[in-house]
Amino acid sequence: MTVLQSCAAQAPLPAGLTRHPGPLHAHWIAAAERKGFEIMARVTNRLHLALRCRCCGGVSVTRLFVLMTSQPLCRTCLETARAARATAAGLIYLGPDPDHPQYGLFRATCGHVLRRQFEIVDRVARGQTGLRCEICFAERERQIAARRGWTRIGPDPRGNANYHLYRHDACGHVQRIARANLGWGQCDCAGCGESWAAKPSFLYLLGIRHDGMELLKLGYSANPLKRQRHQLGLPKTAQVTLLRRVAMSTGHAACATEKRLHARLRRQHPEAVVPPQDYRGILNVVSEVYRPWLRAELERRLDRIAKAAVPVGMAPGAGAQDSQTQDGGGKDGGSQGGGGDDRAAC
Repeated sequence: MTVLQSCAAQAPLPAGLTRHPGPLHAHWIAAAERKGFEIMARVTNRLHLALRCRCCGGVSVTRLFVLMTSQPLCRTCLETARAARATAAGLIYLGPDPDHPQYGLFRATCGHVLRRQFEIVDRVARGQTGLRCEICFAERERQIAARRGWTRIGPDPRGNANYHLYRHDACGHVQRIARANLGWGQCDCAGCGESWAAKPSFLYLLGIRHDGMELLKLGYSANPLKRQRHQLGLPKTAQVTLLRRVAMSTGHAACATEKRLHARLRRQHPEAVVPPQDYRGILNVVSEVYRPWLRAELERRLDRIAKAAVPVGMAPGAGAQDSQTQDGGGKDGGSQGGGGDDRAAC
């Protein structure tokens, strides 16, 4: 095999690189030239080469296998391009994350250092997404919470970016609150408040029969009997049975538990969810209605919730099974939205 010694191999190497003895083969040199590089020397060991970029003159170390099988990268060109994209995104590029090559460190206009994926910064530079500083964002959230009488403790422990964990300054109660609701002041303390959120509530399970159709309605209400009589829009001929009632300490806890329970049921038993068009004219709701064969599973989950819930100000046994049959009827009504911190398992 023909062996050539490039003149570049005799050039001084950058500090930190150790020349390794051995020849430079002709097909190595040809491959490097085709790919925009010049071989300076073998370095470190027999499997690594020092390549000089013909574009910028920067020197990088590349494995021989990489040179012969793919396109080597010039670190200088790569870092220059990253710095340019960071500038276009309104950032100052500080360098790559030493532990994660897909991430870089950047200084934002606020002066804080951000750690972001290079792909995210590229998208910001192209105007496809935005970028925010977590430190500044947390400070803004803290100021908003303080104006409403709350102290922001941190992110949602359940990982929902739309919620944060707050402590009420007046009583010290801690709860999850939707950021948007807190921003508008549409929130109440489940510890000392006077609204539905702080008052005792119930999860309920209704059995509904009408014109040969059987349905199960799962929800929450401070007064399940009023809910079935006046708020579900049931026909007067519908037969409604309150199959189960589970006492919850607050409406806030009931709402959070109910939402989580419905989410799990939709995910784990999608075939049991009744489409709204099937009960149009019977119920004025558009969700939270299930097939009757799911009752055993619903009862099992309500048992678990009843064991985990700690009702406040209710008599023992208030969450026990309560079966009553009533005639449906009434006008439209809906459940309150929101979220909260509770200890009931679903």
